[in-house]
Amino acid sequence: MAAEPSIPFNISWLARMTRTRFDARARAVGLTRAQWRMIATIAVSEGATQSEVASQLEINTVTAGRIIDRLEASGVVERRASPADRRANHLYITPRAAPILKTLGAIGEEEERISLQNFSEEERAMLSNLLQRLVDNMVQAPPAGTPSLDDDDIDVPSPLVVSR
Repeated sequence: MAAEPSIPFNISWLARMTRTRFDARARAVGLTRAQWRMIATIAVSEGATQSEVASQLEINTVTAGRIIDRLEASGVVERRASPADRRANHLYITPRAAPILKTLGAIGEEEERISLQNFSEEERAMLSNLLQRLVDNMVQAPPAGTPSLDDDDIDVPSPLVVSR
């Protein structure tokens, strides 16, 4: 008998499925995953540096630079030199991005509607509150790899040490 999937597993699976569905719909309007994620991230973090946006997207700065180059060439994003650091550029959405952001927003709203179609308003509010509590717990948790208070109860072998 198979074990019931854990809550983190289900959250991860749901995120993957949602992203895959969103990708397919964004591709239909001419955007790759890299492009729509970059546009959306810059839109909510306008003025962030290229390095900061790369970090938010969990990609390296070279990859971010290539994506931004393409978006800048299409007139959707603009770089502005940092007055404090001549090596840094701050990123901004241009007016040409407005219809793209509107389309991305509509796709997101439709996908949310689909995923919550059998939920009452009360269930939606409860789910939103529970998910926010999960987020808060993870934000407040010690960094991964930090011993927890309950580690005494776990029988974990010591790290493998290889001698020469």
